[in-house]
Amino acid sequence: MPAHDVLAAAHEPHGRDVEAGCRLVVAWQHPENRSIEPIGFLTYDGHVYRFAYIRNASKVEGFRPLMGFDKLGASYESDELFPLFAQRAMDPRRPDYQRYVERLGLDGEPTPWEQIARSQGRREGDTIQLFPEPVTDGNEVRCLFLVHGIRHAHKGTKILNGTRVEVTREQVEETLESLHEGDDLDIVPEPENPKNPQAIVVMGTPLVPVGWIPDLIVEDLHRLMEQTQVTVTVAHVNGSDAPEHLRLLARLQAAPATDFRFFTSERWEPLATDGVGK
Repeated sequence: MPAHDVLAAAHEPHGRDVEAGCRLVVAWQHPENRSIEPIGFLTYDGHVYRFAYIRNASKVEGFRPLMGFDKLGASYESDELFPLFAQRAMDPRRPDYQRYVERLGLDGEPTPWEQIARSQGRREGDTIQLFPEPVTDGNEVRCLFLVHGIRHAHKGTKILNGTRVEVTREQVEETLESLHEGDDLDIVPEPENPKNPQAIVVMGTPLVPVGWIPDLIVEDLHRLMEQTQVTVTVAHVNGSDAPEHLRLLARLQAAPATDFRFFTSERWEPLATDGVGK
């Protein structure tokens, strides 16, 4: 979709969807090994959009600066949502717009920011993903996330809580079909995951894994789980006709989580040193 179709709407006041937050992690997926690495932050204060790379961007193998953001050390500002991100929101004039919004668990005509925060800005064949920074409200931390890897949940044997777990694709599908808004979801560390030893599995029932917590937050989530109880529930679930990456939206909550913040380690530090780019 052309970026100009949604730029006008990007001036709408932000705040309808509190869980969309005001800062999105911009991540890059390696086109060959499929690893996902954070490379910057996109922020919106209700008036101005900003993008800046983080320290991790300079260490990601094969990464090159994004189109329109060619200097790793610059900070970029705009009164309109940058075209690279605006094109990830759907034009309300499209005939499938309402169905798309409903699949995201949104109502009415959400702003482009709300759309990309909820959908993670994913487009088929693309290497860019977005993820909303978990919101801290008082002593509570919460966020919404799309459960990752649903299409792979039935593959291979998983060692969860010391037990070998194997399920079929049919079992995963039956479990997804049985879920309803508000249902509890267990989260279980998977230290023997061959791709990420910090992986955390999302369980649709105590015996059936349905996917994974997004890798971008698992490092900090382990820290949070050591500090307080973390609960995950179903926020929205779609049927089998929806794309697999939109099948299950979950809500994570943790309290008390006094002074806890996500994305504070060295790799998340900003690279900007030479002023603002346009």
